[in-house]
Amino acid sequence: MKKNIKATIITILAIGVCAVLSAIASKSIFASGADPFEAPVEMRCTCYTDTGITASGQHTRPGIIAGKREWMGCTAALYDINEDGSIGDFIGYYEVLDTGAGIDTDGDGYGDSLDNGTSIDVWVPNDAAVREWQQAHGDYVLCYLIKGVG
Repeated sequence: MKKNIKATIITILAIGVCAVLSAIASKSIFASGADPFEAPVEMRCTCYTDTGITASGQHTRPGIIAGKREWMGCTAALYDINEDGSIGDFIGYYEVLDTGAGIDTDGDGYGDSLDNGTSIDVWVPNDAAVREWQQAHGDYVLCYLIKGVG
């Protein structure tokens, strides 16, 4: 029964995401820094391979990303970006269960892109997986956040 409820919730969320994406799919430019809860936002996407415990207290595993602390517990729907800037293929759903520093965006020598919500960091198990991600998806993705646990 519990699995059926979870499957139903995931299906409803997926339908909602598809509806939003269909409504804006004709747009070719997605504003960086916009609200990823309102529409897909182009974000820098890096990978990390640290094993251990995430900021949420869970062990690292596939399906986890690090992001802005306020996004903890949300689900992120990630999409590739087509060459014309439109929504590409669906990459997958990821849970925001970790935080971190990210890329230095203000030149002070300390990473801040995760804290300021301009990038996400996907957990992958090893360096080979980092290269695979890079080849498959590049440095940027479209990220649409959904409140609630995935």
